[in-house]
Amino acid sequence: MATLIQLGVVLVITYILKKLSEFRDMVRQYPVFRRRSFPIESLESASEFVATRAAFVAQKTMFGYVKTRMGTSYPEMFRDDVMVSSLKIATLYHYSACLSDLMVYVFLTLSGKYQVPSDRCMAEAIIGFRKGLVSNLGPGDEMFNLEEACISFKARIDSAGWDEPFETFDVFSHSPKSLIRWAPIAEEFKNLDQDIAENSVTFAWIEIRKEFNDLVNLPDSYLQDL
Repeated sequence: MATLIQLGVVLVITYILKKLSEFRDMVRQYPVFRRRSFPIESLESASEFVATRAAFVAQKTMFGYVKTRMGTSYPEMFRDDVMVSSLKIATLYHYSACLSDLMVYVFLTLSGKYQVPSDRCMAEAIIGFRKGLVSNLGPGDEMFNLEEACISFKARIDSAGWDEPFETFDVFSHSPKSLIRWAPIAEEFKNLDQDIAENSVTFAWIEIRKEFNDLVNLPDSYLQDL
């Protein structure tokens, strides 16, 4: 009898470890957030900054919300293939929204505050958005419509007021709502959590914005039309 119990325990532990491994693999699909110790000196490095920081905020807020809402049952998700798959696609959609908000903010700031020509900012933002999404798509992510996301982002870029001052709060409008929309949590709980969940995303951007503005150091060549 003891041997059967021990075997059962081993099988359960093996299964959980397998699910943990799959979950870690899922997380690794997203760019790893690292503090940069060097300045942002090109538009390309600005869009790379956006991709990594958007990934950080998307992971932190999505996983944090799901873990908080599920409480002690959080480890159970590793036993549920459907739940793991749902969290993966939810995080990808949330990442898309985070990427969109931060990309718009960064390049509107470069255009307005740092006087980089708007056409160059628009072009790099569109390229950077697609690259950020492509770098995160895996073979099993056919549920995410890359082209639709890119078309929507281009429309957002085209309609942004490039020659006008902008309100930061207005720019960061997609990502807070996407957390509640995509999180694999029952709607009844989402209704209760909406303000707190959205604020968690809004507050997460404060340090990211400060870091960006501290790191910008573009050469004069970026301030001239070529």
